[in-house]
Amino acid sequence: MPITFVQAALDDEISIPLLDGGEEKYNVKQGTQPGAVVQLRGKGVPNVHNPRSVGDLIVRLNVTVPMQMNDKQKELLRNFSEAMGDDYKNHKKKWRDKVREYFA
Repeated sequence: MPITFVQAALDDEISIPLLDGGEEKYNVKQGTQPGAVVQLRGKGVPNVHNPRSVGDLIVRLNVTVPMQMNDKQKELLRNFSEAMGDDYKNHKKKWRDKVREYFA
């Protein structure tokens, strides 16, 4: 299920389409990471051996990145990045490096 960066960063409600054609409302929690998995209990495929038993629907949340932005949008993102500081820019440190820094 595609969601925007803003939806992943802030709380938001989305509608997830179900296999039967309906929709399920889901609250995206603040700080949701790309690839997060949501499990909707009882909304999946019926059990072949017991039609009253229905499986869970597993949904992966994919954060989409805009492919085109105008100058104002780019400037706002640059300001956001500056406001977050160096820790935000360097968040992809390897686990090993974080442990080394902790014990140094």
